[in-house]
Amino acid sequence: MRLDAFLKKSLLIKRRELANQLCDEGMVRVNGVPRKASHDLKVQDELEFPLYNRVLKVRVLNLPEGNVKKADQWSLFEVLEDKRLPLDLGYGDEDPFSPPPKVPRNH
Repeated sequence: MRLDAFLKKSLLIKRRELANQLCDEGMVRVNGVPRKASHDLKVQDELEFPLYNRVLKVRVLNLPEGNVKKADQWSLFEVLEDKRLPLDLGYGDEDPFSPPPKVPRNH
């Protein structure tokens, strides 16, 4: 099964167009190697790809036959790692929730 079709049918990515874009930019790795959308996926392959503010690493357990119900999506893969990435809110390297630094006063 094609890599982009698996990402769509397993409901990991909602649109196949987005899956294609990620693959074309080299952001989807299969067993640690960037692959194109047309790569032939096999059971036990490990996928790693960014999705919004996180990076998912999953192992393929089954390849879907036809359409997949949302309740059955978890039988297709197992999540190995789910790394959350900090959002860039434009505050630089500082923690956006820390109090502002105190300005020294000249007396």
